Amino acid sequence: MYCMNETEKKLLDEIVTILKNHPDFDPPFFRTDGDLVIPLNSALKKNREAHRRFANAFSQMMKSDSSKRKKNKAWV
Repeated sequence: MYCMNETEKKLLDEIVTILKNHPDFDPPFFRTDGDLVIPLNSALKKNREAHRRFANAFSQMMKSDSSKRKKNKAWV
């Protein structure tokens, strides 16, 4: 288990105070290697992932659709 020193405790307390005004984030924590993590709310992560997947699917659809149309090689 990771043991925080006094400086890290103070930093974490200050960050928690700031995050009270930002509900899109879950409570911060230190990893066992000492890295500080401020996770995005899991509902927002899922929403972002859904939008990313939709954008990728739409992009693929547009790419495949554009190859079916004949391209005019002449300049107009």
